[in-house]
Amino acid sequence: MHSRNAERSARPGASARVRPDYANGGIGFDGYIPRARLAELSRTGSAHLRPIYAAMLNPGIGFLVVGQNCGPFAVERRGSLVGLIADDTDRSLGPAGFHRKSIRRLAAQARSITLISSDIVPDLYAAAAALAVAGFCTLIVETRPEQEAAWLDLLKVAAPQANMLVCTVAAGNA
Repeated sequence: MHSRNAERSARPGASARVRPDYANGGIGFDGYIPRARLAELSRTGSAHLRPIYAAMLNPGIGFLVVGQNCGPFAVERRGSLVGLIADDTDRSLGPAGFHRKSIRRLAAQARSITLISSDIVPDLYAAAAALAVAGFCTLIVETRPEQEAAWLDLLKVAAPQANMLVCTVAAGNA
């Protein structure tokens, strides 16, 4: 199994990979998506994610989605990356629902961080994709209003160098 994963990571156009952290109970997959599937997703996937899928058609651009309670993970950065922390489910857990050290390491790599605690704003995903095409690592955190402050506190400490954009609900509309 190990040699198969090493072979896949050596494929042309391979970019950021998730390296399993088995010692700490982490996840493991090589993240390879066939180019034809990416092209299809860039046309038919969720509208707000299409620009990210389109960006991934460029060599060296990765897309990492981190779900709640996924355990430890590490990113082997070999190019641009859009990281997406998905904490916007019906029960947002905030930073407590994620492996804190892994999230801090991912955030520390980001040049730009977008914290979204409102409805989907497609232009923010397109901006993240554009930054990846320009060669940068960017992070999007999707959450709910009740966890916005907790995420903001964590991200400010983990990535003081990153440009931060917070997209929140208007007062009284949560």
